[in-house]
Amino acid sequence: MLRRYDFKCITCGYIEEQWVDSEDEFTTCLECGHTAQRIISSVSSHFKGTGWPGADDAWAKDHERAAKV
Repeated sequence: MLRRYDFKCITCGYIEEQWVDSEDEFTTCLECGHTAQRIISSVSSHFKGTGWPGADDAWAKDHERAAKV
């Protein structure tokens, strides 16, 4: 099974995305040919629905406004 990993070259700092079928921590940099190490990249996520601070705060503010009317 192919997995997507990000690799950063130890020499030139080039960051690349590769689909690999192994758990190897190192690969060859496509820019300079030196060693590139697998890095952990940040992931963007957005939780929707009730139970999350942003959703509950909006719900509470709407109900406070309605109660004042």
